[in-house]
Amino acid sequence: MKKMCQKFILHLAYLLGKARRSLRFNRLSLWTFLFSFVLVFSFLYIIALRGIAVRRIRSELPEIISMLNELGTDIAYDKIKFNPIFFFPLMSIENPQIYSLDENDYWKLQFNKINAYADIFGNEKLHFTFSSAGELVYNNEAHHITAGKTALNLKYTPDGFNSLNFNADELKIKSLAQIKSIGFTINPTLQNLETNKGLPSYTSILEIKDVDINGLLNYPLSSHINLITAKADLIGKISLRQGLLISLENWVESKGFIDVPQLIVQWSPLTLVGRGKISLNESLDPEISFNTSSKGMLKLLKSLQDLSWLNNSNVFVAGIILNNKAFRLDPQDKELTISTPISYSNGKISIENLVVKDFDKETQQ
Repeated sequence: MKKMCQKFILHLAYLLGKARRSLRFNRLSLWTFLFSFVLVFSFLYIIALRGIAVRRIRSELPEIISMLNELGTDIAYDKIKFNPIFFFPLMSIENPQIYSLDENDYWKLQFNKINAYADIFGNEKLHFTFSSAGELVYNNEAHHITAGKTALNLKYTPDGFNSLNFNADELKIKSLAQIKSIGFTINPTLQNLETNKGLPSYTSILEIKDVDINGLLNYPLSSHINLITAKADLIGKISLRQGLLISLENWVESKGFIDVPQLIVQWSPLTLVGRGKISLNESLDPEISFNTSSKGMLKLLKSLQDLSWLNNSNVFVAGIILNNKAFRLDPQDKELTISTPISYSNGKISIENLVVKDFDKETQQ
């Protein structure tokens, strides 16, 4: 009996060991299967998402071209390629160009190549990278462009465009200027536009740092601009589903405008800060009004007169008014401080409600 019990126990132990080894093997097989399934599913899922992104770009490209045409511009390229495999760019464009359709005011901006990438696990974000070389054609002259890191990020929601972020470093435009950095962002606000009309739907920030202008060009003030920065809020909502011009007309009818709570210009010897408003009239022409405080304004006006850019008799009167308003904010200041309104409307620039530049009159002449 004792021997039988021993045999039974040994046999049971053998079966349990075998079962344990089998279970361990099956568990390993199960984890291997699950890992392979997740890997293959993720790969197919990413390809499907990128396929959706490709279809979105293909469907929206004609709409983008249509809106550009409404603005008097168009785009062209030598070759465009789409790729759903995430190891490669989602879209590659060779020799992309954007140019003016106006033969009398023709310009063109061209890059050697633009690549677009999508998020691995989503298609709501697009990341564009630009080649380091390009060309700007302006005033019938071609200017070679080189740049450091240049990137554009776009974000979409089911309702369409959501946000934009553009950055360019070490931008050099041959024979024109060198720019240390340019940054521009557009982000939606958190306001409920359906119940809070008149509040901003988008906020944007522009910042340009350290611009060196070619010393052989005619320009006012010094050849170096330290900083240009502005914050702007889009009041009201623009829906682009009906086309750009119709959407802008609807926005104007609903009393939409752009509020600029902050503008800073540091262009030696000019230092200007201001806030104001930008709107469109019934013809969709811009109307701009700013209240400014500045140092070096009188020198700027004189420089523009010396360049024959301002040649209106009102400039002399405006200069007298500004001189009477000028004061030295700090005893050590080299330039006087002046607070004055500046506006643009119907092709005219006004200072102290005096027209100092009439573009329409010069066009007629």
